Amino acid sequence: MSKPKWDFRDISLGLQILREFLLGRKHTLHGRFPPKMASRTIPPPDIPRGPDDRYSNQYYFKRNAFNSVKPPVVAPIAEGLPMNRDPTKKVESGGVKPDAVCFSYLPSPGTAWWWDGHCYYECVPDPEPPPPPPCPPPPPEPKDCATPPPPPPCSPCDPCQPSNEPPCPLTPDKIPKH
Repeated sequence: MSKPKWDFRDISLGLQILREFLLGRKHTLHGRFPPKMASRTIPPPDIPRGPDDRYSNQYYFKRNAFNSVKPPVVAPIAEGLPMNRDPTKKVESGGVKPDAVCFSYLPSPGTAWWWDGHCYYECVPDPEPPPPPPCPPPPPEPKDCATPPPPPPCSPCDPCQPSNEPPCPLTPDKIPKH
């Protein structure tokens, strides 16, 4: 038994004959019909397995890949007895005794990384404060109480009193004309 031919959607038979006559050849339909399309299967990804394949034969509650990855352990350097560097001498089996180990400070995980390459914690001495400004000499004491004392040389101006000088050196009569 022969395979049934797939009937693709096309125009009617009369219009097909007219189209082929006007084209001067047989019309070829596009290849976007389901039996003519190639398969679009995606190959499986080829990525390395993580640490979870070591736990594949265990129960689900013991299979946790996150707990198998741990940061490296940084051991602090202890101040203790010096190690014997002479290979001819016999080394004690215990190494350094626990009583001989002492830390000068609490162990820390390590030094901080200077991401931008600058040390912001340098010990820089504070700059010396500037010398104070010189004080004007005190005004002389008035001889009699009838005359007011002269104002000090650097007394502040009173903003409430009108001034005789214009606020700007360019008064209307001194403005340059262009």
